[in-house]
Amino acid sequence: MKITGILIEDKIKDKIISRHNVEADEIKQVIFTNPLVLKSKENRYLAIGHYQRYLTVIFEMHKNIAFIITAYPSTEVQIKLHKKKK
Repeated sequence: MKITGILIEDKIKDKIISRHNVEADEIKQVIFTNPLVLKSKENRYLAIGHYQRYLTVIFEMHKNIAFIITAYPSTEVQIKLHKKKK
């Protein structure tokens, strides 16, 4: 999967910051630094990556652009999965 850009709507960005304390720059770093990407339901993907901390990013793909749905600190299970698969 080739991701050439990331789009985070302002309302999504505000929600992610207030609920999960995750900044947009952290999301970009995770997406562009070779995360573990898994196919989810309804054309969504889950990316687990590390940039200062482990983060999980949920997104949809449209023409090589990742539309961010949400992002949050990874759970222990997600971190173990990332370490095992990478």
